[in-house]
Amino acid sequence: MDGQNELSDTKMGLLLAAERLFATQGIAATTIKQINTEAGQKNSSAIHYHFGSRDAILDAIIAFRVAPANTQRARMLEEARVAANGGPLSTETIINLLLQPIVDRLLDTQGPHFSQRFLIQLRMNIDAWRRYERERQAWTLVELQKELRRARPLIPAQVTRSRFRSAVNFSMFEMAEIEGAEDRLGERYSRAEAIFRIEELRSVLIAMMDAPIPGRTAEALAKASTAKENSALLPQQTN
Repeated sequence: MDGQNELSDTKMGLLLAAERLFATQGIAATTIKQINTEAGQKNSSAIHYHFGSRDAILDAIIAFRVAPANTQRARMLEEARVAANGGPLSTETIINLLLQPIVDRLLDTQGPHFSQRFLIQLRMNIDAWRRYERERQAWTLVELQKELRRARPLIPAQVTRSRFRSAVNFSMFEMAEIEGAEDRLGERYSRAEAIFRIEELRSVLIAMMDAPIPGRTAEALAKASTAKENSALLPQQTN
């Protein structure tokens, strides 16, 4: 339900209109006036009345989409931990936990969908994304990264972080492409094709996590670590 019962019809209309516009034309390019028009609101102050500010409607969309995904992922994660009986989770399980809330929403709710395209636009808006990260909105992803580190203790932490970040970004873009196809193709949209792309995405992400570390990567990591250590040894400039 994505918490829809908690919002009035007017506020929901504004939120969905804003998400749609942010997703398809970008956050910076979308004006308050456009959101009001898209939502069919003749009152030019509707956004300010219901949300207070542009940042507030961004936060409302994030909460509306991310909170249910976190709730589902947290429940699934707890079930997986119980099933593992204290042992590390498999890479396949971790990737499934990453994807499943997004996949379920795409396949089990009526489209068109815009949430992943919205998140991509958010990702490219530095200020908004930093606030999103600072407020730990996607806290279940932090938990998954911890599980990945526990499952692969011999892989350097920097590699685990890098690969997991790449997995999150890649899955976001791939799911956004499927959303876009659903929106663009309408009745010609193939659910079977979407499911194939999702399953292929799972396979790619699992392979990405479990891939050996090439020599060039290990060498680059060693140089980066040395540079960081040397930087830490430098005296701090004082005024």
